[in-house]
Amino acid sequence: MTGLSENTLTTKVAYARDIKYFLEFAVNFYPYFTEKSIKDITMDDLEQISAEDINLYLFTMKDQGLGEKTRARKKSAISAMFNYMINAQRKLTYNPVSGSTKIRLPEKDFVIYLTREEQERLLNTIRIGTGLSKGQLAYHEHYKVRDLAIVFLFLDTGLRVSELNSINVKDLSLEDFTVVVQRKGRNKIQMIYYSDESAEYINDYLNERKARGDAFHGDDPLFVTLEGNRLSVREIQNMVKKYVAAALPDKMHSISPHKLRSSFAMEFYRASDKDILTLQKRMGHKSILTTNIYAKAADAEIKESRNWRNSN
Repeated sequence: MTGLSENTLTTKVAYARDIKYFLEFAVNFYPYFTEKSIKDITMDDLEQISAEDINLYLFTMKDQGLGEKTRARKKSAISAMFNYMINAQRKLTYNPVSGSTKIRLPEKDFVIYLTREEQERLLNTIRIGTGLSKGQLAYHEHYKVRDLAIVFLFLDTGLRVSELNSINVKDLSLEDFTVVVQRKGRNKIQMIYYSDESAEYINDYLNERKARGDAFHGDDPLFVTLEGNRLSVREIQNMVKKYVAAALPDKMHSISPHKLRSSFAMEFYRASDKDILTLQKRMGHKSILTTNIYAKAADAEIKESRNWRNSN
């Protein structure tokens, strides 16, 4: 697995921007930063920031029209900065974000995902190329075995795109039907089980690579371009978008690799007789509250279908 995934780097850049946004606010609105620029801010300055100062920042963002989700993300970035200075650098003693006003995000009771029938339409498009343009069909034979293995693995295991992107050949066990991945946001390695059908698609792909003359080494990426380079997160996202546009054009703007993960979660929750604890482990969620989004969405759909006899 790679040390720093494309998604991890993107997250760090986003956090850096949010911290810069906050510091720009600080030098303009906090009285003890008067006549200072960002580069002049010291640890003593940061030590003066209070929970009320953080509240002023949060309320100002709200007045500017920023939504709860954006404000929550920016607040999280500031908190991460203070925690780093406290725990890693030992240069601060207090995180003012911890005492600031909570941002309550609205709970979702719906999830965008693909039904089993829609999943089959998507997989069939990958298998036979239905709906692809002439230009896309010209290269389809070169990619379809690889792409089928990737998309089915998403639907079969609920992996995140960054987790799938980072898989190396050595992380895969064809005998035990497992793949080892590094979970998002923490240094946790987890063994993920995949189905017999996934194993068939993965074996077909590996055999195709061998037929091309690829010699596998442990640290080699599992999913690669024709040139042998690791498929990037963006390339995987674009690949999924291409097939969704061909198979399910009405969903081309709403289905991404992450929604394939949601599709796994919804199907697994139903098929496992609502085993939310196992789903939490399969999804790699730290909190069951995150997993509960899928449970609420599935239960809401069950309630809405109570008059199913009258639907014909």
